Amino acid sequence: MKKIGTTLALALLSAALSLPGQERFRKSPPPPEPRQELKLPPIETSPLFDNGLRISVVSKDNLPMMSLHLIIFDGESSSPDRSPGTATFAAHMLTRSTQLHSAPELEELIESMGGTLSVSTYQDFTLVAFYFLEEFLNQALELLGQMLLQPKFTEKEIQSVKTVLSLDLMEKEKDPEFVAKRHLIRLLFKKHPYEKLSFSRDAIKTWNQNDLLEFFDQHYRPNNAHLILTGNININNAARKVTRYLGTWQPRKLIAKPFPPIMPLQEANICFIDVPLAKDCAIYLGVQVPFSNDLDPAALSIVSQVLGGTANSRLFMNLRESKGYAYFAFSGAEFYKMGGLFCVWARVTPEFIYPSVQEILNEVRKMSKEPIAASEIDQAKPYLIGNFPVSIERFDAFSGKAAEIIAYNWGDEHWNKYYEQITLVSPEKIFAAAQKCFLQPPLIVVAGDKTRLAARLGEFESIDVYDSKGVKQYNVKKERSPK
Repeated sequence: MKKIGTTLALALLSAALSLPGQERFRKSPPPPEPRQELKLPPIETSPLFDNGLRISVVSKDNLPMMSLHLIIFDGESSSPDRSPGTATFAAHMLTRSTQLHSAPELEELIESMGGTLSVSTYQDFTLVAFYFLEEFLNQALELLGQMLLQPKFTEKEIQSVKTVLSLDLMEKEKDPEFVAKRHLIRLLFKKHPYEKLSFSRDAIKTWNQNDLLEFFDQHYRPNNAHLILTGNININNAARKVTRYLGTWQPRKLIAKPFPPIMPLQEANICFIDVPLAKDCAIYLGVQVPFSNDLDPAALSIVSQVLGGTANSRLFMNLRESKGYAYFAFSGAEFYKMGGLFCVWARVTPEFIYPSVQEILNEVRKMSKEPIAASEIDQAKPYLIGNFPVSIERFDAFSGKAAEIIAYNWGDEHWNKYYEQITLVSPEKIFAAAQKCFLQPPLIVVAGDKTRLAARLGEFESIDVYDSKGVKQYNVKKERSPK
């Protein structure tokens, strides 16, 4: 009886699903739920302190953690010409020891606060990120004050940092993607301050105490810094506490150095750089993002989203899903003080490096010649809008985003009007952004094991070959069959 009842129920269900109304229901998905309003706390900024320091606060209640981000408005492009990488060197030395605490003692103090401390060096700024339990705010500010006002740059610590960074770089140099992008920056910004971000292990050997002290003394100044606190605190309370621990930080007249414009490539170029023992290949295509007041970052975000933002983008669907050449293919933009960098990157199997490069070039050229279809824009905008609150859901991402906005001087609009910026950008602005980037000649870097790829290099019309240190060796041209 139970079996008969079950069979009858299934039959009735099948008949119901075959009704015309049910067919219409299955073909018409329900409308999306209304978008929730994005409610972000304001980024409050105090007036300049007497020493020129500026602080901002992002109040976020009911959290056990706080964050402290210190921005120094000088990055790798400010390193001495004779010693690229000095900005990275100084940033890591900041966290090593002070007049009162050795490196192990600093680590122990930070751990006792339930905290983490990290430093990152970019083209135009350096970022110190300090996370800790809320009750340790005073201790965190005191410790930061010791690092800035009472550093201790001993030869022992200098050699230790140089060794650690050299070993880290040596490990990264096994990754074709890292090598390809570093070489891309080296060639795309040749003889420009932005080239210094691509420093090598040979450059680390030149780092010394004199350059370190000079760089720290010149750039780590309150009138060249911005401090951001995120957590259960208001701007007035923050100003009092910061004054207590950093009020004696002395300013210095900043030296304004002329910053040359970025010179675009005159012609497209393809090069190969050797990564011994690499199993796969990395392809990086790069173009300079021109410095322009009318270039809309929101428009460029949509360009990147359509081209290579997700696994549903043009690049991924072409190179991986359709052709089967690549493991992945993506794109993205980086912004600098004097422009920026737009990259396409893919990891491919060695036998497909030539057709993969051709497909990437075809997709990039298409972006500059044909306006993006309305259907693709309509897919890109909701994704960017929906992904923004997800991307800042974690506390470290939330506070880091606030610091990023201040570091890049994007303004409050990027923080509290992000939805409007994406929604209102027009197809014309999106196409204009694509043309500004992709009408210029691109630079393409292929990275992999030369011994495995020597035969494949001859498929290119012309390709420059570099050794693992980035020194040009020779040029390979495609052989022409006799007529």
